[in-house]
Amino acid sequence: MMKHKTLKLSVLSIALTSLLTACGGGGGSDGGSTTPPFASKTVSGQAVDFYLKNATVTLTDCLDSNGLPLVEKTGDKGEFTFKTTEKCQSSAMTVTGGTDIATGLSFTGTLKIQKTDLQNFNSAAVVVSPLTTLQVYAGSAGIESLLTNLGLSAETLAKLKASNFNLAGFDPVKDASAKDMATIFVIQQLANQIEDSLQSISKSDGSVALDASKATELAFGALVKQLSAGKLFTDGTTKLDTTALQNLLATVKADATTAINDNTIVIDNSVLDQISHSVSTVADALNTVVTTGGNLTAEALQQKLQNNEGGIQDQLQAELLTPVYSDFKLANYDLTQIKGSATAPLAIGLSQLTSNLNVSFKMKNATTSLKDTIKLAFALHGIRGTAQKDLNVTVNSIQATFDNTGNLEKAIIPAGAKITISSTINSLKNATFTIDQDIKVSSSNGAISLQALIDSNATLKGYYNQYYSELATGDAINVTAYVLPISYVIDADLNLPTSQANFNGENFSAPSITAYFKLN
Repeated sequence: MMKHKTLKLSVLSIALTSLLTACGGGGGSDGGSTTPPFASKTVSGQAVDFYLKNATVTLTDCLDSNGLPLVEKTGDKGEFTFKTTEKCQSSAMTVTGGTDIATGLSFTGTLKIQKTDLQNFNSAAVVVSPLTTLQVYAGSAGIESLLTNLGLSAETLAKLKASNFNLAGFDPVKDASAKDMATIFVIQQLANQIEDSLQSISKSDGSVALDASKATELAFGALVKQLSAGKLFTDGTTKLDTTALQNLLATVKADATTAINDNTIVIDNSVLDQISHSVSTVADALNTVVTTGGNLTAEALQQKLQNNEGGIQDQLQAELLTPVYSDFKLANYDLTQIKGSATAPLAIGLSQLTSNLNVSFKMKNATTSLKDTIKLAFALHGIRGTAQKDLNVTVNSIQATFDNTGNLEKAIIPAGAKITISSTINSLKNATFTIDQDIKVSSSNGAISLQALIDSNATLKGYYNQYYSELATGDAINVTAYVLPISYVIDADLNLPTSQANFNGENFSAPSITAYFKLN
């Protein structure tokens, strides 16, 4: 009996020991069955055009407590850090804004990196660069063939292949030759120029035809198509192949036209010519620096640009600034004078009013001849005591041509354009009519003249003359010009207000200028 009892106790002891072992007891060993607690990791990153300082890095798959993507800022050499969390271990990234430390220019493009396992990332830094952006939009295209056609050196290609094309671990400023870095920089400038130009396009109501995301997609989509088909640079250089570049820009125009899906919007070839000229000039300039610099590293190239050696930074800045409208005048007064007129109206003779009704501007940063279509409206608001009289004229299409210094060479209202007139004068009926022949409305001083428009059409002239007859010396008159360019934008530094023009069925939003006059 005792023997059986001892046996039972032994079996029970073994069972309890096994149970304790399975539950993590027995000398503290967990038997490999428990999951270790999450340990946050500090991840370093780098934003590269050349290095981008003060840029915004958005972790698109990681949300804060308000449900918004996490955002970091880059330092003086494009560096940034962040800590992973249990909810943020993998993410795609987007880089926007900031300043390229090599060129000194604001970065207007977009850099991306595909969703990446940040918690287990082994390289020194997560690099967001033009190459990672190209990879995001590569789709089914093989990244190795794209980079080969891009013309990267055999050494760089071997390095990337050894990493299984982990482009997020490749910092071209540190890891590439000057020639490779220049090549990478040039394709990003090409993308930037395309993106800036596409985002400048307006619809007839003043809304943006393409947003930043779509513009980036179209720019890099065209790069992928070209590099899938063949080379973009001439062999062994950073000089763009002319035919390849023209094919790429033709793809941009075709794809953007499809995306906009509005047959009233035509992307003028002069926009593409400006891009081609600017980026080709930059590529040629960098090729000279690279080929005459000996065994130059990418970091040394970046330093040469920062130091403006031989005026290289000045040259790049002159070519890479996107054309914008500037130097506005209304009735021959500049913006400073116009802004002061709200409290101190400008004196103008009644007899000189008609001849002074014009708006002028230039195209800043132009390096080639440019063309644009402009939608324009003039609103005249006369005041005498409590009486107020309005006359509004809208032209839905003016074809403007600028020379390579940005001066307005000519402005024509083409046959088929529509003009609308509206007024608060009872005897004047609102009207819309179509122009049956081209009308030149530019004057010798490069201004678009309302008088030239008035004199070109008997109906419009009759309306204006009747309005003019209602005015008298001592009246106040406010003149507003609404200017809506289709292919380019007005310089944001001018701080022109955006106003709604809504006259006799023509309704559009546009930058505006209002001048206040006293008739004498």
